Amino acid sequence: MNSKLYDSIEWSEVVFLSFVYALYILVVTAPLGFIISGLKVYRFKKTVEKSGEMPSQEMVLIATHHEWLVRTFIGMLFLSMAALGTIYYMIGFLIAGAALVWWFYRLIRGASALVAHREMPATICTKAQCYGEAAAV
Repeated sequence: MNSKLYDSIEWSEVVFLSFVYALYILVVTAPLGFIISGLKVYRFKKTVEKSGEMPSQEMVLIATHHEWLVRTFIGMLFLSMAALGTIYYMIGFLIAGAALVWWFYRLIRGASALVAHREMPATICTKAQCYGEAAAV
């Protein structure tokens, strides 16, 4: 663990991110967590685009966790639709069970990485990085 990063992380962000993970674990409140994480990722992208500088390691750590949660929610949404669409053929029960296991795997993996202060393997790119557009100054 990088002790310099450990000392520089804003604890309010870590506590807030832990709260968002808790919203996801409760499943019923996951849409609220999705909205919060989506707004955080959007704000991160806008901040990086406006400044035109490389973001700090702390910002990237928090942003990748939020992006991880956004992608988890979207993936679960698609898996849930597939399960509902095939429930008549009994395959839907298998898909729903696998989706639930995948959901909790992603949450446990993300929460354990947060405790260890590791970034998630979620790429967050700005317009300039992904689409080759110049940053608006």
